[in-house]
Amino acid sequence: MPARKQGAAARGWLAWRPQLRTLLLDLVLIYVSVPFLIRLFPVLLTKFAFLNFLEFPYFVDLQQPELLLNNTVNLYLTTEPNVTVGIWHTAPGSRAAEARGKDRGWYEEALGDAHPVIIYLHGNGGTRASSHRVQFMKLMGAADFHILALDYRGYGDSSGHPTESGFTTDVLALYDWVKARSGNSSVIFWGHSLGTGIATNAARKLHEDRGVQVDAVVLESPYTNIREAAAYVSIAKLYRHFPGFEYLILDSMALGGVFFRTSSRR
Repeated sequence: MPARKQGAAARGWLAWRPQLRTLLLDLVLIYVSVPFLIRLFPVLLTKFAFLNFLEFPYFVDLQQPELLLNNTVNLYLTTEPNVTVGIWHTAPGSRAAEARGKDRGWYEEALGDAHPVIIYLHGNGGTRASSHRVQFMKLMGAADFHILALDYRGYGDSSGHPTESGFTTDVLALYDWVKARSGNSSVIFWGHSLGTGIATNAARKLHEDRGVQVDAVVLESPYTNIREAAAYVSIAKLYRHFPGFEYLILDSMALGGVFFRTSSRR
């Protein structure tokens, strides 16, 4: 390389060095600050636990489930004052032909047809229209279950703000609504990922407060508690060896009122 070009390259590098140093210092400052911000404002961590702000798939009309699912109707249920949750009810596949074009009243009455009922409790992020949830409803509908998939408060088109106790309230309200219409049919809580903690909380609340045993609880991709689960999410791995990792980050889950125990461990 000619001396003139070498000199230009060297000057260019020297010009960039202060900016690069500033950028690296900014990144280090952000990295160090995050755990302390989480400890001071644990609500930030709950946002990442719930991911309710990710409302994928986008541009889906949740009031028209028939665009994605056959023999399915949309409904809304008020679970407590000022909180209304959106729900999709998929009828058993064996009743698909007669379900075509029917309204909510028909679906409510159909709950008493002796087919078992799944209350589907999805994981964090997205809505009841997410593709893997739609596939689940198709599969279990074909297996002749009723499926009621709700978006908890703060998810999808449901009102309110997400909290662990609020999720339990939503599920128990739906459980009571179903039991009032389903006669002696079995009612199952099926939780996936975050929903496994919600399913367990609701089943525990039924048993402890009412002495009621839910017919079955299915836990898909469960965890022992949200604190242990948080240690293995991608962003937490960046801080696994950070001094005070457990105190600053993991213990902050409890400060934010988030526990989600899916076992009897305390």
